Amino acid sequence: MRLHVLSIILMICLLAAQSAPAGIGHQDDAADRSKDIAAQVERLVREGDRAHFNLDYPAARDRYQQIIQIAPDHPAGYYRLANDLWIETLNKSRRLSSSLYSNDSFYAETDGPDEFDPKRDREFKELTEKALERARAMVKQNPEQPEWLYYQGAVHGLRAAYTITVKRSFRQALGDGDDSVKFQRKVVEMDKDFVDAYLTIGIYEYGVGSLAKWKKFFAWIIGRKGSKKDGISHIEKVAREGRLARDDARVLLIAIYSREDQAERALEVISDLVNKYPRNYLLGIERAVMLYRLGRGEEGERAFKGMLADAEIAEDASDTVNYQWAEALQLVRNYTGAIERYRAAIEWQKSDPGLVTLAHLHLGQALDALGKRDEARKNYREVLARDNIYDSHKLAKQFTAKPYVPPRK
Repeated sequence: MRLHVLSIILMICLLAAQSAPAGIGHQDDAADRSKDIAAQVERLVREGDRAHFNLDYPAARDRYQQIIQIAPDHPAGYYRLANDLWIETLNKSRRLSSSLYSNDSFYAETDGPDEFDPKRDREFKELTEKALERARAMVKQNPEQPEWLYYQGAVHGLRAAYTITVKRSFRQALGDGDDSVKFQRKVVEMDKDFVDAYLTIGIYEYGVGSLAKWKKFFAWIIGRKGSKKDGISHIEKVAREGRLARDDARVLLIAIYSREDQAERALEVISDLVNKYPRNYLLGIERAVMLYRLGRGEEGERAFKGMLADAEIAEDASDTVNYQWAEALQLVRNYTGAIERYRAAIEWQKSDPGLVTLAHLHLGQALDALGKRDEARKNYREVLARDNIYDSHKLAKQFTAKPYVPPRK
């Protein structure tokens, strides 16, 4: 059963996995040196995380590699390098959009895992294995310090997230997902004030609590219990009081508030993050989409136009901005505007091939909604001529045979 793992990924993939504390356990014979190293590590973590949130992956890697140099026995550097590699991989493949993980198509069963870069995959495995080895060694040396158990849980959670989002292999991620929650529960048993650990627990609680009643019953039978209310409360606590995971918790709250029809609260949180991380166009996209959802289309349009007018963003991500703009327009049934944006995403020379396939599929839907059947069929045939992305071939065949009909409002 992939209960909480999918819930974690649904919300977490906007831009980051949870942060872990940067402290180093002090030993009596080297207290001063330990304090000095701990301060350096914490500084580098903060600098690296800021670069990471601003999508400056090379700068983030530089800081995390410095952590390894000054504290090679600490899991922080390896863990964060793995996390940075994961998020950069998702960004390159255009999989850092919350709408992707709220769409059933992403979770469609396929014959096997998605294609992935074997070199990056090996690097990710090596980094997470090194992080786990060092966390386990620290647990043996300092069993009274919950920080090291926390790192073990964080690494397992990261591996589950990578397996689902990069490889789209759900069953393979189950073990790591379960282990992540178990470790974080142990952390709060040892120290109830270890606030950051409540992030994973809160996601689990919310995910299980969000299940349909019959699914929740079966989850209860196998020992999985959860409460949406408690889950949200835990995540909000981390957003207020967390040491280094506050922004990660805020990212999750954006998705949760959106799912709970609290768009105004989601917009408030995301606007704060946009101001804090101005170079993160992914946050800017999410804010623009939220404006459309709230009926503030003129503001949303200005936001999208502003991103395309930014030379750096336009150079790196014109396909993503146009595609997400089209999705927002289709959401408010502006099919003419959506068609224009889907075509812009398709025609950009550097567009990601998978995103182009999805753009053709949704372009066909928008054309069907306007009664332009021949043009719609042409786009569905284009989807079928390209590599299958999620369940795009299945849907293209379905809509080729029978026109797409927009759902009721």
